[in-house]
Amino acid sequence: MTLAGVLLGAAMGVFLHWGWVRRGPSNRLRLPARWLLNARALVNSEEQKVWTWLSAAFPDHAVMVKVPVMRFTIPSTRDLPENNNQRWHQLLEGVYCTFSVCTLDGKVLGCVDVPGKRGLSRGQREMKEELLLACGIGYTTVRSTSLPSAGAMRTAFLGEALIPEIESQATRRGDSSFHAALDEFTSEKMRASKAQALQELKDKRAAETEPQDTVNNAGFSPDGTGSFMTRDKK
Repeated sequence: MTLAGVLLGAAMGVFLHWGWVRRGPSNRLRLPARWLLNARALVNSEEQKVWTWLSAAFPDHAVMVKVPVMRFTIPSTRDLPENNNQRWHQLLEGVYCTFSVCTLDGKVLGCVDVPGKRGLSRGQREMKEELLLACGIGYTTVRSTSLPSAGAMRTAFLGEALIPEIESQATRRGDSSFHAALDEFTSEKMRASKAQALQELKDKRAAETEPQDTVNNAGFSPDGTGSFMTRDKK
């Protein structure tokens, strides 16, 4: 075979491969002639009960349903190669909580998972606790058959039990230095109060029976789990 023939064959191979690559995505993304889908409820009966209860416990907030975690988090620094959007998207794609309690201007304050029939594995739960805690967002799980008090939830997510005490202190002095010191003290005390309330909810939850799977694929599921493998601790 001559050199010209070899070059011609190579060129044809490259051209055919290029054409296949261009045609591949269009075939995969081609819209179906019929959409074989049906509408379904956003929540099941167990979740509906908890949703109703949360809405009553937080009447001055919005209770959002199954919002992806990536929707309300963002990399803290983007100048590091290991902290880019693509990495976090791959890691957290499909991770969501059953409910997110947020202010009316869209700031998420706390998240709640409602375990399904198979429960929520320890690895999935601890991953969400660590992830949301790093963002200053509370997290707990709730079952409709064992609801905490509304006050406990509001303290855990809002630190609200301290508000009457804070308002009482604020009326005693009027100078700006006092209020600046009070604001700093209040912020720290509210963080401690929220942490304590979340720990109490966690202790209550620990008394409930949970599945003890050794390895769990936390793929997108009705229980609001993640998109990566998690290993439970024994």
